[in-house]
Amino acid sequence: MLNKELESAIKEAEKFHGHLGPFLVIGVRMGNVAKRILNLNIKRNNRLRATAKIPLFTPYSCILDGIQATTQCTVGNRKLKIENSQREITVYFEVPDSSEALKISVNPKAIEELMNKFSEGIPNEELAWKISHMKENQLFTIEKR
Repeated sequence: MLNKELESAIKEAEKFHGHLGPFLVIGVRMGNVAKRILNLNIKRNNRLRATAKIPLFTPYSCILDGIQATTQCTVGNRKLKIENSQREITVYFEVPDSSEALKISVNPKAIEELMNKFSEGIPNEELAWKISHMKENQLFTIEKR
């Protein structure tokens, strides 16, 4: 069962992004993990910064909107930096002037399975909800630094 906070965050991100898809949900989940592990309440503490290393084409770039919708780290406020990568999907979250930092990488096997399901014609929305229910340790590798 999906917790209400994650479900709400996904629905808000969907409004922001324009549609629901699995890569958007990956970004939402990354943002939520960062807020939880770094113990941040974004409404009170907006010092979080993120650097995303991802392939800069769709559907991978949809991850960025999930991060922006959940963390308030955006391209516009310059709290989200973006670097192109060939395959890697990793986001570094940090709180400046503190030792708090986090590296979240998406499991390549999860992406491979997702792309296989895309090619089978499974709808975006169905894949998005599957991603929302995946165990965190199956979807991500998380390193606190």
